[in-house]
Amino acid sequence: MEKLMQAALLIAFAVGLDGHSLTLTIQKDNLWYKSYWQERKKSSFPSTEISWKTHVPSAIQISSEDTSQSMTYGDSMLAEKDQITRNLKSKNMSLPRDSAAYLHQAVFRRPSPRSSELSKKGYTMDQATSFLKNKLELSDMSVIFDLLWSGPCDETPATPLCEYTPYRSSNGTCNNLGNPEWGATFRPFRRLAPPNYSDGVSGMRLAKDGSPLPSARLVSSTAMHARPNEPFPLSILFMTYGQFLDHDLTFAPVTGENGEAIPCCPEALGGTPAHPECAPISIPANDPFYSQFNQTCMEFIRSASAPRCHFGPREQMNERTAYIDGSQIYGTDDEMMNSLRTMEDGLLSSQLTNEGKELLPANTDLTSPCNRADKAELGQFCFRAGDMRVNEQILLTLFHTVWARHHNNIAAELKHHNPTWNDEKLFQETRRIVGAQLQVVTYNEYLPPIFGRSFWDSYLSPSYHYYDSSISAGISAEFATAAFRFGHSQVASTVETLDLNGGRSSTELSSLFINPFDLYINGEIPKLLRGEVNQHAARVDTFFTQEVAGKLFRRGQPFGLDLVSLNLQRGRDHGIAPYTTVRSICGYSEITSFDSLQGIMEDEVIESLRSLYSNVHDIDLYIGGIAEKPLSDARVGPTFSCILSDQFLRLKLGDRFWFQNYESGFTNRQVQELHYTTLASILCETIPELQSIQERPLFAPIYIYNSLWPCSYYYKPNMIVFKQ
Repeated sequence: MEKLMQAALLIAFAVGLDGHSLTLTIQKDNLWYKSYWQERKKSSFPSTEISWKTHVPSAIQISSEDTSQSMTYGDSMLAEKDQITRNLKSKNMSLPRDSAAYLHQAVFRRPSPRSSELSKKGYTMDQATSFLKNKLELSDMSVIFDLLWSGPCDETPATPLCEYTPYRSSNGTCNNLGNPEWGATFRPFRRLAPPNYSDGVSGMRLAKDGSPLPSARLVSSTAMHARPNEPFPLSILFMTYGQFLDHDLTFAPVTGENGEAIPCCPEALGGTPAHPECAPISIPANDPFYSQFNQTCMEFIRSASAPRCHFGPREQMNERTAYIDGSQIYGTDDEMMNSLRTMEDGLLSSQLTNEGKELLPANTDLTSPCNRADKAELGQFCFRAGDMRVNEQILLTLFHTVWARHHNNIAAELKHHNPTWNDEKLFQETRRIVGAQLQVVTYNEYLPPIFGRSFWDSYLSPSYHYYDSSISAGISAEFATAAFRFGHSQVASTVETLDLNGGRSSTELSSLFINPFDLYINGEIPKLLRGEVNQHAARVDTFFTQEVAGKLFRRGQPFGLDLVSLNLQRGRDHGIAPYTTVRSICGYSEITSFDSLQGIMEDEVIESLRSLYSNVHDIDLYIGGIAEKPLSDARVGPTFSCILSDQFLRLKLGDRFWFQNYESGFTNRQVQELHYTTLASILCETIPELQSIQERPLFAPIYIYNSLWPCSYYYKPNMIVFKQ
């Protein structure tokens, strides 16, 4: 205990009080329970939070009988849940296969078999904790802090045996040799703030006065306010890049087994008892969009519970590796990775069109809801990649194609320079280079517009780096569930194409969800990419196009899901602390009332939030964070800047295989060459039909700013430096 009271210094990343600079602070706290919570989570929270500061730690006495009874109860509740699942299946009570809810749940949030099995252990522990809390009459704070190291078994499964290898593991294990599971797949998300559940364990968050929070759909439809256009707008490719990067870092599967979709809305259940993991979203009768379709409920199933061996609040698991390692290209386990390889010359599998153009490999499973019989007759199928969401929208599929082609181009060059290398050597060396180039493009081109140039120059530039084994690169729940979803407000209503003669066409975005088949059309890829880098992305604010805020995954139907509602409900599902709490973590002035938001948000947004929430401390993190006025020369406000900078610093400083580190295996000359990587050169190399592109493709070209240059202008890193 004494050792815990003298806990090691904890690194916490927070935006400084001036709102413009990132302050790397060292925090020490004499409260042993706080230090211990932070040490376990590798996270931080402020001493200004009264309920945490005043909580007196207690040594809870849990007898073996208490443990046995709680676990027996947990097992019985799991059995009851499984029985309900079987009952629903026996009654053929699922969601229509062509519905947006089915596609979202059974395709894009589908748990892997391992997630399904692990989540059962997590659910058992959730229920066991509830039993123990009630029996011992514990407060919510005691559940959060005092139960965290009590449990029926060891904290973690057997530690992986880490052997030296110059390459990353596919699943992220053994990156941190002292903590091999950090950043690995199927691990719980970190938390910047302790969870906020209505019962302290797993119940969906309630308002401060104990009443239900406003409907997520009501919040979505009411807080719709747009800011003026930006003078130097980003391109739609910026939004696509963010989605592509997110799929490298985060994926929280929902509850479910064998690809089954669980109905939750009353009209879908027809009087049958709801699944215990259901949390459907109510739609007001006077909804400005859904009322015309007589919709009063939106389907929502909770994220799968993360397995653990200690009592305490519910956690969610991340199926992806935490590192920027190209896992969305290659997969997160050896079996998936091997299924995407040709096993010859280090190449990824592909298919060739009639014109000899390289596309991603086909997913020929006709039971997949993505595939269509009429397209299959033409030999056209949806695609396979390292992430199941590859077919979500056509621009994402296209960008996956770019990086798969890029891998194969590099592998061919390496083989030319190193003819004695075998397939495994060629593949792993290529994968290592591609991962490094993803890091370079992310930190050189993607992050600067988010934070602003001066902010980035000081802290997130590749020139600022070192490896610290005490820093976990694990993804925070606040990052995955709220802050890194800021790009959803940048989505445009249409997907535009542009040919070499300036001819334009546009298509409703919602018609291209789960519909990647245009990529088979000769010449369509360069037109789509050319349109994407010329089309302006929307500004980050509380306005969202109806293409995602009402027509998500509609697939021929007049309406679909609302992504904003799903984001808000997912935050409540994950027990994310409210906006004012997370803002205080970042060191900003305390918010005590709605009037305190003056100057932080636009006046009309404040009034909308006042009409929605009975207490300022009820505001959901997602809507509060995205409503903040952006920092100077940045795209997001201070709270999201804080969360995002914390994560992207961790992804660099906590990655032993970061391309500039010694353990990455790159020589100084190779690191220098990798620094020359640009997204423009990669796009020109993989889509030569472009012929020209702007120097910064994540920005739209405007007049003489960010002008187009012929592809021959761009320097391509020389692979001869990788000759051995």
